[in-house]
Formats: sequence, C-alpha cells, structure tokens
Amino acid sequence: MVDLTGGAHLARALKAEGITRVFGIPGTHNLEIFAQLSAHGIDIVSPRHEQGAGYMADGAARSTGEVNVVVTTTGPAVLNALTALLQSFTDSVPVLLICPGMPLTHPGRGNGLLHEVRDQAAALRAVLTEVHRVTSPGEVSLAVGQTLTAMRAGRTRPAAIEIPLDLIEATGPGSLHPSIARPLPTADPHAVDTAAEAVAEAQRPFIIAGAGARSAGPALLDLAETLGAGIILSSNAKGIIDDSEPLCLGAVGVLDSLPELLDGADAVIAIGTELAPSDFWPEPLPLPETVVRIDIDEVQMLTNAEVTHPILADAASATTPLVNALRSRRSEATTRAVADWAEQKKAAATSAAEAAGRPWADLCAALNSFTGSADSPVIVAADSTMACYYGVQTGWSARAGDRFLYPAGAGTLGYGLPAGIGAKLATASARVIAIEGDGGSMFTIAELAAAVQAQVQVTLVIVDNGGYGEIRNEMADRGDEPSGVVLAGPDFPALARAMGARGVHVDGEDALLAALHEADDNAGPTLIHITERSRAGEAMLPR
Repeated sequence: MVDLTGGAHLARALKAEGITRVFGIPGTHNLEIFAQLSAHGIDIVSPRHEQGAGYMADGAARSTGEVNVVVTTTGPAVLNALTALLQSFTDSVPVLLICPGMPLTHPGRGNGLLHEVRDQAAALRAVLTEVHRVTSPGEVSLAVGQTLTAMRAGRTRPAAIEIPLDLIEATGPGSLHPSIARPLPTADPHAVDTAAEAVAEAQRPFIIAGAGARSAGPALLDLAETLGAGIILSSNAKGIIDDSEPLCLGAVGVLDSLPELLDGADAVIAIGTELAPSDFWPEPLPLPETVVRIDIDEVQMLTNAEVTHPILADAASATTPLVNALRSRRSEATTRAVADWAEQKKAAATSAAEAAGRPWADLCAALNSFTGSADSPVIVAADSTMACYYGVQTGWSARAGDRFLYPAGAGTLGYGLPAGIGAKLATASARVIAIEGDGGSMFTIAELAAAVQAQVQVTLVIVDNGGYGEIRNEMADRGDEPSGVVLAGPDFPALARAMGARGVHVDGEDALLAALHEADDNAGPTLIHITERSRAGEAMLPR
C-alpha cells in the first residue's frame, strides 16, 4: 500500500498492465494524469480531436488484438470520443477510455462548473456496458485491474473508467490489483460431435466467418477443405485466410446477389460472426435449417439466426476438433462434388463484385499490385464510403495476415485516417493505407497534422466524387431532388502540404501504383487524391 495521487495510481497501474502508449489531449481537469503518464514512461500521442483519439486507439487495437487507451478531459471531450467508442463497441474492439468526471460532491442539478455534464457516466453507459466510476484515489488501481479483466475475457469490447476530478490530484493509499487472465471457453466434445453429425452429409454447406474467427485461420481453411465448403467473410474478417483460396468467396456481404450465392445451401457453419445486417446487407440473410454456430458470446449465439447446433467456445478451440470429427465422416467424393459447386459460387461472386466495383477498378488493381509486391503485411484502414464497401472490400485481394479495418457496426465517417495512424503506430512493420471519400475525410482530416508531428508513415487515398455520393444516389432512387450532398471541397493535395505532409493528385492505375510506392519511401504521411468515375461522381460538381 502506498500513498499516491489518483493520477499516479492510474499511471502505475497502466504501466504494470503493459500499457505503453495512450492517445489523448490534455485539459484543465486531467493535467495530473498526463504528468504521471510521462513520469512513468508511457508514450502520449496527441490527436487533434478526441474522436480522432478514439479511432487511433481502435485502429491500434484491431491491428494487435490488445487493449489500447484513450485519455480525455471532462464533458465535451468525453462526448467527442463517444462516437469512436460506439464504433469500437459495435465491432467488438478493446478500447479503454479514461476520463475525469464531476467531483464527488458535485450537486446533482449542476452549478455551471467548467465542462459540466450532470451524469457523464450515464452518457457512457448509453454506449458501453462496462463503466467504472471510482470513489477514492486508491480505487483507481482496482478499477484498472477489474476493467482490464473484463475487457480481456471472452468477447472484447470497449470500457471506461471515470475518475472524479477532485480525486485525480488527491492522495490516498492503494495497491496494485493485477488483471486476471480468465481462460476462454473450450468446445464441449458432445456439441462438436453432434454438429459434425449434422453437417457430415451436407451437399451444399457454407461457412460464414467474422473477425471473431481471426485466431482460427488455418483451422478455418482446413474445415472448408474437409467439407468442400465455400467461405464468406465479414468485412473485418478479410485477411484471416488468403482471398485467392479457391473456396474463399471473400467479403461479399454487401452484394445484392448474396441471397443467390447462399441459395441451395443445406448447412451453414457461422464462426465468430454476429451475422449482422451491417455486414450482410440483403435482409433477411437466407439461412438453411441446419445452422452450426461457434461463438464466444452466449447472448450473441441467439441473435440474428435460429441456431440448431450452438458451440459456445473460442473459434480456434472449436474449429479444430470440428474438423477432426468431420474427417472420419466425410467421403472424398462428396467433398470434391461440393467443392466444385463452391467454386462455381466463387466465380459468380467474383463476377458480381467486379460489376458492383467497376468505378473503383483502378484503385483495386493498383492496391492488388502493391500488396502482391509487399514483403510485410498490408493494412487497409477503410472509411464508410462506396470506394471501400463496394470497391476495396470485394476487389482487394488480401493475403493471410493482411488486415481490412472497416467501421461496420456504427458506420461512422472519418474513421480511416486516424485508424490507419493508430494501426501504423501499433504495427510498425506493416504497410498502412487509409482510404476515405472526400466527404468523410473532412470529419478527421486534421489528424494528418498529428501524423506529421509523430512522423507516421501512413498513406491516405482520398477518392473524390464531389460530395456524399451514396446519399445522393439514395435520394435520386427515392425520386427526391438531391440536396445537401454536393460539397465544394478543398484542394486536398495543397491542404496536405499545408500541414507538412506530401500531397499529390493522380489519375489511373499505373500512376496510383507509382504514388503508393513513392509514399512508401516517405518518412511521414502522404495524401493521394484521385477522382471517382461513378454514377454519383458524374452527377456532382466537377473538381
């Protein structure tokens, strides 16, 4: 037990838990926290907005699977970060927010204190399930241990610790409370055997895998080859296996033809996926009578599907025994016949993806050439923009170990650049490319200055169609006169140069590929601006 300030208890506990970096902006109410973080050797990355801090932490956490930390001040700073926390929550990403709150004795109806939010913790609980408001300086260490224990067990999700601002500089006794590593649930052998029996004779099986299957990549491929089953990936599952595998249809959940691809399936094995409408757009997602589901979350097991064979377990611990149980039950002739059908479905999916992604064909071709020559993992940090979900998500051929960071659940704009910055800081050897539309990029373009200051080698590709192209198309499809969707954007390359980054405009696949390689030789960030040739782009103001 030692007497320390609340800020010192926090920094000591984070250091003991292996936290080496935080993303955040100092403010009047958190100065002791930042002083103690520096004193304990924890690196501080300064974004230009708290939403950017949240996205940076999210990108770092997705890239490594480790908890990443955001530190804000009170009130508006917390609310700024809350959008990013919503994105992390909907996509099951372990981001920890640490923030001051109103003092312990703050009047319930408020008195006009700086940054006042009468019930900040309630605002956080509207998004997060794990929110800990401490009541003494010494409790800060306990809160860190308890919160990280919860975050690292089972399904990973964001959480928050709120420290009343009068406790941050107050001193009190406290000791470290190390987080506890809770073992992940392992598959019940009887449940695995029953599931294997159910799909052993399936003539048209499919596998649907989400980001929760990331630990099971080789086993997932073994399962597909044992059954001859096609694999459909969620957006954030790209890179679990190689997209070029004959049985991998890719992340095709955005295609209108998805129901046709699943048509005729007599069994589906869903692994580590929510089966959510934000990943698989045509609703309802057509599923056969036999549904085997492997998930670490017992509540999610009951959501978005009628499951006939639930297996509550970590993906890796369940998929391998399922493969073993199937090998003795599956004939080679059946597997070969099913694989032929799955490969036909892959051809159909590839054709549909090429048609839907035609406006972004040059972007995808350049990205594929760049990836094919890369000697390290490639991370694409995407935004919620047509170039990403209609283009790159289906048109980029990711290798096993590459990553596609996509804001699926909340669908926020401005995610790509700060998430890419966080990903690069967390995985220095990776090649990181952020892709945003011109509209979404303006939400967080200021983080380019943060990348310059930190000398982060990240490439930002802005695909410009003159505004909010998807929404323009939706308005037109409704018969509405499009309004509020045409944007008079800046000269993006000049804007990048004004902030100290490289900025170029290119046209065509060859020029874009050359620009991607040139960005690789730059110590800091590079912005590459391209013009989108699409239905929306043709209707918008010319650049």
